[in-house]
Amino acid sequence: MKKLAIAALITTFVLSGCSTMGMNDERTMVVEGEPVNVKVVSIPSFKIEISPLKAVCELPTANGTMVESECLQYRQTYQKNYTPLNGDIQGFTYEPNYRYILDVRQEAVMNEATKVVKPVWILNEVVSKTAE
Repeated sequence: MKKLAIAALITTFVLSGCSTMGMNDERTMVVEGEPVNVKVVSIPSFKIEISPLKAVCELPTANGTMVESECLQYRQTYQKNYTPLNGDIQGFTYEPNYRYILDVRQEAVMNEATKVVKPVWILNEVVSKTAE
């Protein structure tokens, strides 16, 4: 629980340090059961580990309804548990039964229809790929 709180604090600090001109770049996340508003910013590089197995998750459709799907699971190197990734990593092709270490970047992209900024992850480099 302490690691989650520290990660949330660091994320909040990093995300609150930047602003984008007039875009609605805030998202609400739940941290330790409490909703918190955070800003979505571009991050040039960070490393994540991709699990060899996908997780079942719920994704929104174009009309706003939620459907069950399979999602990648990721964690940062200092985290113990995996988190489902509700989206893709651009430029990355997943193969089941392999554990990946990826160097990715996050770019803040605005949805023109809703004027809401969302994070998009883009592959910088596959650091390692290990069969499980």
